[in-house]
Amino acid sequence: MPERKSRRTAEFMADVVHERLRDAILAAEFRPNHRLVEEELADWLQVSRTPVREALLRLRQEGLVVQRKGWFVRDHAPEEILEIIEARAGIEAHAAYLAAERLDGERLARLEQLIEQMEAPGISRPKLNELNNEFHEIITDGAGNSLVVQFYRRTKVNYWNFNQPVVFTPADDEVVNTQHRELVAAIAAKDAETAARVARAHVNNTTRIIVTALGLG
Repeated sequence: MPERKSRRTAEFMADVVHERLRDAILAAEFRPNHRLVEEELADWLQVSRTPVREALLRLRQEGLVVQRKGWFVRDHAPEEILEIIEARAGIEAHAAYLAAERLDGERLARLEQLIEQMEAPGISRPKLNELNNEFHEIITDGAGNSLVVQFYRRTKVNYWNFNQPVVFTPADDEVVNTQHRELVAAIAAKDAETAARVARAHVNNTTRIIVTALGLG
């Protein structure tokens, strides 16, 4: 019994460390090619090296870190980023389809609240990115499918974490805001087909902006 409890504790710690490191990479706390030293991460997170090593192995499987004489945050090539985004269009569309059938009222209210916050005048880009992340994670979690959530996380590469700058113009932001509202309206109406169509168009719009910024033509 004590051994089983110890194993559960170890798994829990690995989950916590994995989530924290993953969030740090996706929030650009750790930039591409940043070296991740196990001892330093263990000190930072106040844990032993064992859950840190387990978390890094998971992150390697997810494609967020690489191991080459040490651990490094992975630097995705532009072409690779496009492949990920193309896959993401299908994942987000299906997540929206399922969310339209399954999302509860409390999370739907939070989506509407997030839209208001994202449209606030003078909002900073980091804050906007943070709110946008929460918005899409609520929809994905609301799909109620663990594999969809897993694929969503596997294809998550934040455009503000690229080595090349990706700039959203006011016109781009207006399109994004409109699509957010259309998506929430479709989910609220339990219109799964429209929700999927809007979600796919939303990702395709971001793809267009990234293609232009990265000069992939």
